[in-house]
Amino acid sequence: MPHADFSVVYSGDSFQADCLKSLLEGSGIHAVLEDEFLGRMVPYAVPGGVKVLVAKNDVVEARKIVEDFIKDSTGADDA
Repeated sequence: MPHADFSVVYSGDSFQADCLKSLLEGSGIHAVLEDEFLGRMVPYAVPGGVKVLVAKNDVVEARKIVEDFIKDSTGADDA
């Protein structure tokens, strides 16, 4: 982790991590991708995938956005 005051709110494939970063930043939350370049070049070499990090004081709001994003992208409410 690049800074102790950041927390991981998502870990997965690079495309979804990139979408989430944009979504979070559009909501006013600064987000950072960790392992982005290696995750794109050699995805199997990055355990857990590309990580999305946010400042610890934004974690609660960011997790809600991440949960909604995952729910929408998997169609979890369609059951």
